[in-house]
Amino acid sequence: MDLRTAGVVIQILKLMAVSDGNMAPEEQELLESLSKRYLKEAAIPSWAAAFSHPNDLEVLAEEIPEECRALTAKLSYMVIASSRDAYQFTVNSDEQKAFARLCDALALDQDTQNELIVEAKNELAKRPGLWEVLSSSFSSPFRMGDSPGP
Repeated sequence: MDLRTAGVVIQILKLMAVSDGNMAPEEQELLESLSKRYLKEAAIPSWAAAFSHPNDLEVLAEEIPEECRALTAKLSYMVIASSRDAYQFTVNSDEQKAFARLCDALALDQDTQNELIVEAKNELAKRPGLWEVLSSSFSSPFRMGDSPGP
């Protein structure tokens, strides 16, 4: 995932986290950390400078390359389910609507959406959890200065 795509995905995750009008402390801490790290690496002063329409889910989704769309949807579901009680991954109706809008904008069919939800729930059931999944998903853009491995 290139740096620009990573930034778009992070912004989508932020929008998903507030889709129900509330951002849980776990969601906020995680996304602020990713955001600061991304903006620093990309030398972008703010989200406003990074995107012309930073709060339009559909516009942002259009910028996601096809090969990153399933991962974007899965990570988004993990974010909206991350603040739930342990092993209770119910998302509320506002979050479900936002997830459906995102999947529509990403052109993911219902079967794919269902598979991604199952994968997201399975990942969340594992420990240590969401931070490690997100960190590994975004690891290459944040290590731009590192030499590639063998």
